[in-house]
Amino acid sequence: MKVAVYYSNNDIRIEEREIPKIGEKEILLKVRASGICGSDVLEWYRKGKAPVILGHEVAGDVVEVGKEVKGVKEGDKVVVAHHVPCNTCYFCLRGHHTVCETLRKTNFYPGGFSEFIRVPEINVDRGIFPFEKISYEEASLTEPLACVIRAHRLLSTSIEDSVFVIGCGTAGLLHIKFLKAIGVRRIFAADIIDYRIESAKKAGADFAFQSEKGVAEFIRSKNDSRLADKVILCTGSPSAVEMAFETVERGGKILFFATPEPDVGIPLPVNRMFWRTEISFVSSYGGSPRDYADAIELIENGRIDVKSLITHRLPLSEASYGFKLVSSGKECIKVVLIP
Repeated sequence: MKVAVYYSNNDIRIEEREIPKIGEKEILLKVRASGICGSDVLEWYRKGKAPVILGHEVAGDVVEVGKEVKGVKEGDKVVVAHHVPCNTCYFCLRGHHTVCETLRKTNFYPGGFSEFIRVPEINVDRGIFPFEKISYEEASLTEPLACVIRAHRLLSTSIEDSVFVIGCGTAGLLHIKFLKAIGVRRIFAADIIDYRIESAKKAGADFAFQSEKGVAEFIRSKNDSRLADKVILCTGSPSAVEMAFETVERGGKILFFATPEPDVGIPLPVNRMFWRTEISFVSSYGGSPRDYADAIELIENGRIDVKSLITHRLPLSEASYGFKLVSSGKECIKVVLIP
């Protein structure tokens, strides 16, 4: 089978591998769609593991089933979670499934940027999500939407909230679409790229604008003289973090959804941010099985349109071009590879 092997953002090689052999409690998936995630192009995060076959936003067909597998059959159209929790540890029992050690160690083999993947027993048990009404490309956005849903579960987002999304790539736009779907009171969005600002408006933001000075005053002018109840950081830029500090209302929350590079530190104005303000910082990572299930239901029922986010559908042979598109972050939103 063909695979796309990551050496760096500018060095993606199409190579041949053996089709994986499955065990009695495993399945073989024919990958039909595999999205390129923003985390796939974070070189500081990926290059130390290279060469590696990435890809975790997958949808496809079950083409082989181990003889002890139950509840899954050949021909099923499914989304497969790459990381799954144990459901029994200290963290899982407290609702923090995505910091479970098992979740961080699980994965399918060899990676979503390949023609076939072997799905291990634990992933078969709690990481298979069937679909019927949507395309493979739409289904491949289940994983990123699950991450968004989990973030708002931790953030306790309410329909009474005003929310400011900073960064309008795929993640930011999914946040906007989710917020619109649940009917929050007001949605603000900012980015530095005009194409993404227009995309934010189409996704449902009430106001979308350039990230620049005067944002706090603008939000107040459109939000009953208040700042945002929730600020969602979908970029790791230090200037974006500073903007979050300036635009969150007293008693509000800032969600760190994206991450800066490891050696980047952000000065924290402790007096201004904490004393007499009751501002909270929240972080989130990944999605739990419950979040996957909710995500695919929202997509299948038409509550959240993800198809409009897909700007490029490329064959696996053009994976290198896809990585260049995503790492440039300009005239594209979601790039999906079609093995």
